[in-house]
Amino acid sequence: MRLEVIGWVKSGAPLHEGVRLFALLAGKDHPFLKLIQADSQANYPILIHELCRRFGLDPRQITRGEKFRDNWPFLNEPNCPPELKILAADKISAYHRYTRAHALLFDCVTPEEQLSTVKVLVRSYLENRAIIAEFVHYKEHGHVLGKHPIFKQLRELQSLRSLNPVELVQLKGKLEHNIWRIEKELSFGTKPHLEAERTERLRWKRLQLEEVTKLLTKYQ
Repeated sequence: MRLEVIGWVKSGAPLHEGVRLFALLAGKDHPFLKLIQADSQANYPILIHELCRRFGLDPRQITRGEKFRDNWPFLNEPNCPPELKILAADKISAYHRYTRAHALLFDCVTPEEQLSTVKVLVRSYLENRAIIAEFVHYKEHGHVLGKHPIFKQLRELQSLRSLNPVELVQLKGKLEHNIWRIEKELSFGTKPHLEAERTERLRWKRLQLEEVTKLLTKYQ
């Protein structure tokens, strides 16, 4: 099998042959095969990495990635909307969750583990695609699409400015407790299928706390 994968690498790693090799290696019912059939472009790099990893090969021999900001040069422009800069960081986080979930998926031994890991994959994938949609729209039209939840969240942050000092202090305490609870849940690492949801909630609570703290400094 290793010789077949080496030959596949040397021939440029064609997608259809990689799928065939993976099916032979992991079984025709492995959930990754359904993922790559649904979106071969997004999952092709994962296919390369996994086949190479299993046989001690270097995937850099056949993959040449572009730099993230080279694809989206507007992120370096001073007039870039702040929402898009936040989404740039979120996209990187979503990608890391996606690749970590892929690694877990290949090591799953039960259908239950596969299902929970696929949920993380799907959620991270959808988040990534929603961000890409915003980036593509801005790149092509010069203004935001505005469908991503981040736009609503930033409007909610702006609404915090209408709170009085007492309300801000109460909200600060509540947010700090929520952040502590979510961080504790994440530290346990016992429910990987909930990691993406918890990470998103943690990010949102931290944004709110940061804004509340800034507002409170005005009253000191």
